[in-house]
Amino acid sequence: MTVIQELVEVLEERYTLSEIVEMLCDIDKQDIEDYAIGHNVCPRCYSQLELHTWKEARGDYFGSPAFEEMGEIYCLCCGASF
Repeated sequence: MTVIQELVEVLEERYTLSEIVEMLCDIDKQDIEDYAIGHNVCPRCYSQLELHTWKEARGDYFGSPAFEEMGEIYCLCCGASF
C-alpha cells in the first residue's frame, strides 16, 4: 500500500470523495516543505532539524563593536540547510 492510498483511507473516514480529490489537487510541494520545516522535520530525510546561531561582526556603532545574530536551520543527518 502506497502512502497516498493510506492517506486517502484516513481522509475517507472524515470527508467525501469529492472533498478528498479537491484537497489532494490543492497540495503543493512547497506547502509540504514549509510544513515540515515549520515543525522541525527535514523534508529530505525526515530527521529532526536544528537551529544554529552565531554572532557576526558588523563594525562599530558609536564607538562600540556591533554584532548581528544570525541563524540557520539545518539537518544533522543529511546536512541540508533551510
